[in-house]
Amino acid sequence: MSDSLVPLVLSLADDELVLGHRHSEWTGYAPHIEEDVAFSSIAQDEIGHATALYQLVGELTGDDPDHLALGREPDDYRNATICERPNGDWAFTLARHWLYDHADSVRLESLEGSSNQELAALVHKIRREERYHLIHAEAWVKRVAHGPVEGRTKLIDAMAAAWAEIGGIFEEIDGEEKAVYQGELPTPTAELHRTFQERTIAALDELGLPTEIHSRADEQAEFVASSSGDLIAGRESPNGEQTDPLSGRGGRRGKHSGDFDQLWETMTGQYRAHPGARW
Repeated sequence: MSDSLVPLVLSLADDELVLGHRHSEWTGYAPHIEEDVAFSSIAQDEIGHATALYQLVGELTGDDPDHLALGREPDDYRNATICERPNGDWAFTLARHWLYDHADSVRLESLEGSSNQELAALVHKIRREERYHLIHAEAWVKRVAHGPVEGRTKLIDAMAAAWAEIGGIFEEIDGEEKAVYQGELPTPTAELHRTFQERTIAALDELGLPTEIHSRADEQAEFVASSSGDLIAGRESPNGEQTDPLSGRGGRRGKHSGDFDQLWETMTGQYRAHPGARW
């Protein structure tokens, strides 16, 4: 068993499971039936990816994949905070969808070259489906960014809120130094984060969305990416918690927001009520 590979794969699995659960909450509530189907399909994909990743962890540790997914205590989960946030409105859902799938694209691109052949092969399969998630996110964000002012304004605000926590995707994992040394994680998370920032800032510029600090008289100061990728002003997150430049971090160490408690209760309730149930 690799004591550095397990935390790496578990963090990937937890991200996919938790965000997949959040995406599934749009089933029956999306703006129109086509999006109802689309988000349900994306949620199913994410949870399917989580299943495959938990199976890999199970092979490494001897743990039951279902227990890994649904039988752990809240502080045993290693998902990034951004994944557990409530969906909020459609604008925040789109902003998180767009940023997460850009971040996921960067890390999966690297992990396809992992020295662990099982992980590399699995990531290769996952990337084929994730490509369509990113296409979906790109189409929606472009549509809103080039649409009426009201929708564009909501998207800018949502992008600022999501950007404040997206860095948690690239929080250092347990055993990272060893994972990098052994080639299991080909690129350190800090370097992946820089690549993500460069790509997304360029994409936001191309969309004509602000990438500099801005404020309004009737709102708290808020931020999105500056040209350097720095975040230097705070704002409220979707649930009203005050964020700061380092917000969104802690998830890789099992430190979650209050939002995770509610999500965990719902997500694991059936399994806890019926131990050993299949999911």
